Amino acid sequence: MQNHLSLSSSYFVIIFNERQGDFYMKKVVVVGGAVIDVFAFPKDKFIMNDSNPGYIKKSLGGVGRNIAENLARLQVDTTLITILGKGEGKKMIMQNAQEVMLKLSSVAGNKTPTYLSILNDKNDTVAAIADMDEIELITKEHIKKRDIIFQSADYLVLDTNFNQDTLAYIFKTYKKEIYVDVISCQKGEKIKPFYKFIQGIKLNLLEAKHLSQLDSDDPETLARYFITQGVKEVFVTMGKEGSIFVSKGEVIRTPSHLVEIKNTAGAGDAYFAGVLYAKVNGLDPVAYAHKAAWLTLKSEKAVSDEMNVKNLEETK
Repeated sequence: MQNHLSLSSSYFVIIFNERQGDFYMKKVVVVGGAVIDVFAFPKDKFIMNDSNPGYIKKSLGGVGRNIAENLARLQVDTTLITILGKGEGKKMIMQNAQEVMLKLSSVAGNKTPTYLSILNDKNDTVAAIADMDEIELITKEHIKKRDIIFQSADYLVLDTNFNQDTLAYIFKTYKKEIYVDVISCQKGEKIKPFYKFIQGIKLNLLEAKHLSQLDSDDPETLARYFITQGVKEVFVTMGKEGSIFVSKGEVIRTPSHLVEIKNTAGAGDAYFAGVLYAKVNGLDPVAYAHKAAWLTLKSEKAVSDEMNVKNLEETK
């Protein structure tokens, strides 16, 4: 049995373990991409295949980095293992990590990965280009050198930007609760051999259908496929239709929440961060996933400046 005590003056949540009779901080280690996001917004109605007047904003992104920053902002002891290039991008990522008290363990790269997103007048992404090849330079040797970080983790969170050899090493070496963000259909192919090692997986309907190869549009049917393959918890996001959570003995459908959307990018990452925040604190993962996503949808950034414990708790 565990009692949970949140200390508002601290950046960490302290857990009291009655069996051990002492305090320890639950730790999350995220292995994922740290990226510079470039968002292009039209001023008026977006017209495909045409030059649209608008404005451009640059911010920090990357699925792994976004999840890690959200968790750090939510006072979870979080370490991000990623690759960092040179120049302005590296400085931006390191400065942000320091500001939100996110621990970084970085591998030196030649350039910082970049994600370019074009949004329409409804602030939905209509096209994107992800320059992420640099992330695949992280090898299992880099992971081995950070063994102490992995061994001390309570939860591991992976995105699928890494090469399959590196992912395989992590899955087979560390007997932790591992959560995976699929990211895309193509990158999700890498984790097919490792479903039995995964505690929880987050994917959208398109990714679920692609990876399951089922001729069905029913989210529950698609989610149950991954349960049969050994995954214990499946979170399928469906945009305006909300999300569905499926485990061996439970199904939870959650409708979308009316909110003024400023940018959909990053909402899925916040959703997954909400799941992990809830896990660390013994709360409802689905409820807090939606709270975090709703809070993020109201921001033009991939990670909202308003993401903190107080705002998350007050989000309905």
